[in-house]
Amino acid sequence: MNLIRNIPAAASAAALLPCLLFGTTGFLTWLGARGAWLLLPSALGAPFAVPGLRFAPLGEQPWSALAAELAGVAVLVAVVWWATARSVARRPDASAVRAFLAGWGAFALGAAAAGVPRALLPAWEMGLGPAGWYAMLAGGLVTGLLWGSTLGWICGFARLATRPRAAVAA
Repeated sequence: MNLIRNIPAAASAAALLPCLLFGTTGFLTWLGARGAWLLLPSALGAPFAVPGLRFAPLGEQPWSALAAELAGVAVLVAVVWWATARSVARRPDASAVRAFLAGWGAFALGAAAAGVPRALLPAWEMGLGPAGWYAMLAGGLVTGLLWGSTLGWICGFARLATRPRAAVAA
């Protein structure tokens, strides 16, 4: 039973790995130089990738942008924890494929939810009206879901590694 309680913790810790990676300036510079097409949604106002876990603003960004990133990380980890705990409670003896897809889906859902505070802060700072708020919200949800679907395998493997094994009857 102790292992079942630790599954959401392992998946949430795995969700922090991409946040740490996208929080480093070196990786962002490397990715921007080699995959500039990935920056296109950000040029249109949508948040870039998963929220970055950093302790100082990136470049000349204001402190409110850092607060939005950290709020996005907190939302991502909380949603991954909740979704993983829910999947374990519903099916504690899930198959390997189902456990992997549950972790993947938890990260995709968490990344979409993390896009909300990251998208609404710039909309508020720009003074957009209701149409702008909804457009930025939709952009944050869609880009978060796309990046979450792309990087969800990380939590999928963490969920798979902590899956309780069925007792072998001999």
